[in-house]
Amino acid sequence: VILGGTFAAVAATGVVLVASKMTKIETTELDTDKLNIAETSEEQETGYLNVALFGLDSREGDLGKGNRSDTMMIASLNKATGEVKLVSVYRDTLLKLDDGSYNKANAADAFGGPEGAISMINRSMDMDISKYVAVNFNAMIDVIDTLGGLDIELTEEEVKYTNMYCDETAVVTGRPFEEDLVGAGVHHLDGVQATSFCRIRYTKGDDFKRTERQRFVIEKIVEKLQAANLATINKIADDVFAEVGTNFTLPEILSYAKDFKKY
Repeated sequence: VILGGTFAAVAATGVVLVASKMTKIETTELDTDKLNIAETSEEQETGYLNVALFGLDSREGDLGKGNRSDTMMIASLNKATGEVKLVSVYRDTLLKLDDGSYNKANAADAFGGPEGAISMINRSMDMDISKYVAVNFNAMIDVIDTLGGLDIELTEEEVKYTNMYCDETAVVTGRPFEEDLVGAGVHHLDGVQATSFCRIRYTKGDDFKRTERQRFVIEKIVEKLQAANLATINKIADDVFAEVGTNFTLPEILSYAKDFKKY
């Protein structure tokens, strides 16, 4: 979602600029024969674009095989109405992997890369996904910081655990973290804080609530992206695209980007 929104704004300034930014992204080709695309999906899903979104627990900053996808979502775009829906796949769900074994869902990317993770989702949910976007902690932090942070209401419990996760998130990403949040209420969160907020899984609701926080933060990011000026969009492209992996091609991105403001 972040990638598509950023590309859309950049696309308004011309194809040449977008193409130059595209070279920063880690692109890969997937073998569609290995994705377990449901046989009935072509008829059922006409008019929709379904994309797998992976947030990787990548401590070294890489986006390749070997990293667990602790955040997994399906973004579904209704091409006729422009409506986008986000559905989370809970990382601890026991699902069948390509080798026939059963494991936590977040292990599919670690063992089989994006091909293995998409294959698992398609097999388990009769989906037609062939496209994906993967990011790491750094990408989330950079996007949020460049957008000037996010205003989010936190409970006392969420404040406590956001502060706890900030310490680790800052160390893992090498980012500065100056002070703890204090008290329940609306807080202006920077990239480290908002990313840490997305990682909380100890409050009531467990992973159901954690994934709800993640979807909420993405919505807030998209809202700010749609209103961002060209200078901000260009900085995001320069800072973040090197931290993104996808198999979208430039023509595909441009074809969806033209209608971004309607989504």
